[in-house]
Amino acid sequence: MEQKRKIWKSTTSWEDEIKFKDLLKNPIRLFGWIYPYFVVIFLILGIFYVKNLTQISFNEQPGVVPDSSNIIKEIPFKKGGVMPAVDLSIIQKPSSDLIAQGRKLFETNCSSCHGVQGMGDGPAGAALNPKPRNFHSNDGWVNGRNFGDMYKTLQEGIPNSGMAAYEYMPPKDRIAIIQYVRTFSDFPEVTAEQLIDLDNTYKLSEGVVQPNNIPVEVAIEKISEENESIAAKTEQALNKLTENPNDEGALLVNKFSLDKKRVFVSFLKGNLNRSFDQFIKTVSSEPDQLGFSSEIIGLKQTDLKKIFDFLTKAAG
Repeated sequence: MEQKRKIWKSTTSWEDEIKFKDLLKNPIRLFGWIYPYFVVIFLILGIFYVKNLTQISFNEQPGVVPDSSNIIKEIPFKKGGVMPAVDLSIIQKPSSDLIAQGRKLFETNCSSCHGVQGMGDGPAGAALNPKPRNFHSNDGWVNGRNFGDMYKTLQEGIPNSGMAAYEYMPPKDRIAIIQYVRTFSDFPEVTAEQLIDLDNTYKLSEGVVQPNNIPVEVAIEKISEENESIAAKTEQALNKLTENPNDEGALLVNKFSLDKKRVFVSFLKGNLNRSFDQFIKTVSSEPDQLGFSSEIIGLKQTDLKKIFDFLTKAAG
């Protein structure tokens, strides 16, 4: 019986067999215990790798900065016209009527952002960053506080801000707005030198011609249509040149042309068909550029008129 107890004790007592205290002296014996855990971890990682092999090995294309030369900045439709000349005396000596006009324009165009009193607290400017200009403060003016600097701001706007350009507005109206804004605080006096620089830059005393603007896509479309029309008319003119070989004008074109197709394209595209005088002047100065031989310069005016008439009729 005693022998059985010893056998039972030897099979149930781990302390007698393992000696946990001795493990601290010989920790390598723990490897037998943690080995299965390593096997399980490596097995899980292997399964994950195999299942995601396609995604892991996928080569990603690095980000590329877009070519700015291929970016077309759109231009809105804008009707041009002549901005009337300005009496420069209203810049140094503004009248009360001009300031009153400036106040109305300010309230209509500027107060929504800058506030009615020019404090930069308008409702539309609450979400802007940077905040609208406080005209009562002398600090932080991007272009400066001189009259010319303020005019530049209205003319060109301020990039990366909510300040748009008001180049469409007549110069006198812009001057009126500035004169009203200058009543909010003490601004630098307008010197004679500043006035001259302002006039030289913006031609206020001469009046400014503002061209019509159309969107880039529309311009490209119109150019494409014009080129197609010129190509069709050129083909038609070359056919008429072949169909009328005995025409006096056709004979002269054939004789004095280095490149007949270029002759007709230049005639149509260069607007040489508008007047005979313009045709003579252009042909005499640069015949080779128009596709003619330089010998055409020695022709009589009557022969040049025959060429002009034939080109006009053939390209019509």
